[in-house]
Amino acid sequence: MKKYNAKEIEIFLTILDSLLTKKVRIIIIGGTAAALAYKVSNVTQDIDTWNSTKELLNAIKKAQEITKLNIPVGQANVADAPYLFEERLIPFKPDYYKKLRIFIPEVIDLILMKTLRAYEHDLDAIEQMVKNQKVKSNNLFKRYTQELNSAVGDKRKLDLNFLAMIERCFGSSIADKFETKLLKSYLT
Repeated sequence: MKKYNAKEIEIFLTILDSLLTKKVRIIIIGGTAAALAYKVSNVTQDIDTWNSTKELLNAIKKAQEITKLNIPVGQANVADAPYLFEERLIPFKPDYYKKLRIFIPEVIDLILMKTLRAYEHDLDAIEQMVKNQKVKSNNLFKRYTQELNSAVGDKRKLDLNFLAMIERCFGSSIADKFETKLLKSYLT
C-alpha cells in the first residue's frame, strides 16, 4: 500500500475542504496526526479518524480523483484513548480551512494512543514526538495511570507496551522506576 507524507496529506485536505458545502468536524488520529501536528517524519498509509466520516464520503472520492492521491480516509476500526482526551483536542490550522474543522489529540494523548498498539512504526513516531515536543516522562506516567486504566485489552500487556516506550524514549532507569510504581498498583 502506498504511503503518504504530511505535504501530500495537507494537499488532499485542502482540496477536500474546498469541496465541502457545510462545516464538518473530524478528529484525526494516528500517524497522520503525528505527521501534521508534531512534525513526525514517518509516512502513513491513510487518514484515520476518531469520529465517523460518512458525511464526507462523496467529497473524499472527488478529492482523491482531483489530487490523484488515493488516500483512504475513515474512522479507525480499533482505537482507544485517555479518558478525557476530547477535552484537550487541538484545532489544526483553524484559520486555513473554511469548512473542514480538523482536531488532533494533544501530544501526550496521541503518544498514549500509539503506545497501546506499540508497533515499531508507532514507537518511531512516539520517539520523534517526545523529542520534538519535549514531552516529560512524569506527564506520560500520570496520564497513563489516571486516564488510561479503562483501555481495552490485557492490562499487563498495556503496561509492558508503556514501559517499553518509556525505556526507548527516556532510558531504563526511568522505566524501572515506573515499573515499580505499576507493580505496587497491582498490590493495592
